[in-house]
Amino acid sequence: MFNHKNRSRKMKKIFQWEEYLNWNNMSKEQKLNFKRACLFPFLVYMVYVFLNQHSLAILLLLGIYFLIRFKNRNKLGR
Repeated sequence: MFNHKNRSRKMKKIFQWEEYLNWNNMSKEQKLNFKRACLFPFLVYMVYVFLNQHSLAILLLLGIYFLIRFKNRNKLGR
């Protein structure tokens, strides 16, 4: 179940707040991951605002799409 033979494998750090405080010593990949982690809540908020404003229109369009699709499927069977 566990691979005890390969102990020299580098583990990926998930929680590395101590390293984020030392910005100059971070690698480019760590900096990019930190920027993504900081910008993710803004992306979620923008998607939330968009869906909150346009959810009724999206549901209406989906309903019309499935209604037309259902009606066309019944016409092909006849």
